[in-house]
Amino acid sequence: MSAAAGSVQSSTNLFRRLAWNSSVPIEVRLADDVAGGAVDKYYTQAPRYTYLPLLLQGVREQLVDVALDDKALAEHSDDSQWWFEEDPGDSEESNVKFALQGPCKWHWPIDLIELHAAISRTGRRGAEAEPDAPPSPLKLILHLSSPPADKLAVPPGIESCRTQFVSQVKEADFVRWGNTKRVTGLRRGDLEAGWEGVVANDFDLHARMASRVVPLPIPLPPANTAQQATPSGITSRPPSTEPGQTSSREPKLESAYAARSLPIKVYLPDGAPALQFPVPSLGNDGRPTTLLSLLRTHLPLLFPTVAEPYVLAQPLAQGIILPPDAEAAWLAACMAGADGWLRIGIRIVGEA
Repeated sequence: MSAAAGSVQSSTNLFRRLAWNSSVPIEVRLADDVAGGAVDKYYTQAPRYTYLPLLLQGVREQLVDVALDDKALAEHSDDSQWWFEEDPGDSEESNVKFALQGPCKWHWPIDLIELHAAISRTGRRGAEAEPDAPPSPLKLILHLSSPPADKLAVPPGIESCRTQFVSQVKEADFVRWGNTKRVTGLRRGDLEAGWEGVVANDFDLHARMASRVVPLPIPLPPANTAQQATPSGITSRPPSTEPGQTSSREPKLESAYAARSLPIKVYLPDGAPALQFPVPSLGNDGRPTTLLSLLRTHLPLLFPTVAEPYVLAQPLAQGIILPPDAEAAWLAACMAGADGWLRIGIRIVGEA
C-alpha cells in the first residue's frame, strides 16, 4: 500500500467511525387510545444506523411494561401488532410545513426516519453558517394494535430488516460497478458481520464487510497514465471487470472515483418518492463531481445558478447541512449508511 493510499484509508476510517458513533435522540409516547399510567414517554439515544425492531426491547421494558396495568399488558403483549408513527405534535411550534411520513417503515434505518422528519420542516436561510444547535428529538407515537400493513411495507421483525439490509448492500454494489461480485464474493462470515455489526452497534465488526465493499476516496492518477503504473493497491482496470478479492486478509483498496456511478438517493418533502439517478464520480472534464453540481443538474429549480447556493433549499445528511463544494465520491465513501447508500434529504428554506 502506498503512503498516499494509506493516508486516505486512515482519514476515511476516521470519518466513517465518527458517522457511526453519532446517535439520534428519540422520544416515544403511547398513542392516545392506550390507557397509560404515570409514565407515558420513553427517551433514548439510538444509534444512527439501527432499526426500530432493534429498539423494541427497550421500549417494552422502559415504557410499555411500566405504563400499562396487568390487564392492558395481557391485551397488548404481542409486539407484532405494534407500530410507530411520527408524532406531529404542535405543527406550528415544530415548524412542520409538509406532510409527515406517517407510519414508520420497519426496514428503514433510524437515520432515514429522522431525515424524513427533518425535511417535513423548513430550514432557515444561512443556517449552514450558524453554529450547531442541540438536535431536537425524533418524536414517535407507539401504537399497540391495528398496524397498517399496506403502509409498513414489510412485516415487523429483525429478520425482515436483515433481508432488506443485505438487499440494499447488493444494490449499492451493482450501482457502483455494474455487478455484485464484491458482495457475492465475500466469505459468509464477512457478509454476516455487516449486519451483526449493526445489531451490536459495533463499527469494527461491520467494517469486516464494509472495508471490502465500499471503496475509498483515493484520487485517481492522471488520465494519460491510467494504464501505466499506479499507486500500490489502486485499481487501474475498468472497475466492472475487477474480480472480487476475498483470498487475502487485507481488503483490496479500490477508488470511489473509479466507480461507474455512486449509490445516492435523494429525498424530497411531502411524501415524494425517492430520486435515484446516475451520479458519475468524475465529470466530462475529468474533475470530481461536486454536490452542488449534482443538485443543479438534477434539481435546477431548487438549486439555481446564483451566488448563494442554498437560497431555496438545503441538502441534509447525517443530521447536518452538506457543504456545496463537497465531492460526491467522498461523501459516498465517508458518509454512506451502513448499507452503503448515501441518503440526502432536501429541506426547503422558509421565509425569513
